[in-house]
This record gives sequence, structure tokens and C-alpha cells, in this order.
Amino acid sequence: MDSMDRPELIHTRPGMTDEDFFKAISTTGGWPEGYKYVSFYHAADYPGRYCKFTMLPLHTGWWTTIASADEYYWWKLTPERKAQATDDARKQLISQLR
Repeated sequence: MDSMDRPELIHTRPGMTDEDFFKAISTTGGWPEGYKYVSFYHAADYPGRYCKFTMLPLHTGWWTTIASADEYYWWKLTPERKAQATDDARKQLISQLR
């Protein structure tokens, strides 16, 4: 399946924070497995900007990709886990460069 509509997930306004949008994803069922991106539809009024999950980023006159699965799952991590992941990646890179 190339995309999955989620009409209950609404991008409510220009400048909506990632925090607010990611919370909305979580409260409407979380990130669906197998999809890489989430995009919103450019409706005439902001309450109508529903979203869908896709495999490819959408950048058309009607659709804008706003986030990736990686960004969403990074947001879900605690600050401690983010610090650990960053440190692990740094150590791995140093090891590869040696």
C-alpha cells in the first residue's frame, strides 16, 4: 500500500510545533508500521488539513510532507536515550575511521 489516510489527524495551523503534531500522531493511533513519511493536505480552511502516511515524500500543490518516521521516533526517546544514541553513533564513527 502506497499511502494510508488518517482523516482524524489534522495539521491545525501554520507553525504548528513538531511537539504538538507528534502528540497528535500519538493520540490518533501512533505511527503506522511500514510508512516513512506523513503529509498534510492544503485545504481552504485549517481545520481541514488532514494527513496521510506515505512511502515517498509528497511536495505538490496540494500535499506537503511534514515529518518522517525517524523524526517521530527520535521525538519519542527520552533525553537520556538520545544522549546514549548520540554517544554510541560517535563511538561507532570513530571506530570506523581508525
